[in-house]
Amino acid sequence: MSTYYVDDVGTEIVVDTKTEIGNASVHNLLLRKPSGKEVTWVGGLGPVDAIGRHTTISYIVKSGDWDEPGWWSLQSYVELGGWHGKGSTAKFELKPKFK
Repeated sequence: MSTYYVDDVGTEIVVDTKTEIGNASVHNLLLRKPSGKEVTWVGGLGPVDAIGRHTTISYIVKSGDWDEPGWWSLQSYVELGGWHGKGSTAKFELKPKFK
């Protein structure tokens, strides 16, 4: 498991939806910060898998994204045709500087 820190920039987050999402019109990441504030990051399609399917959402962390130390929750969100929905929740810890 990697260690992530407040104010890190350039970290790539890749979430595998386990479903073909190549034709999705929306592929976002929904996050809840330790304070309870919710944010949406607009993701892009990740690389294709070994059999040529797009199943991942990719996002590069930008300046100001990782602004609160503590435990974050993350879900994928996809809109595909008439369907839209969320994936399983993942949690990760964002550490303060020098921890």
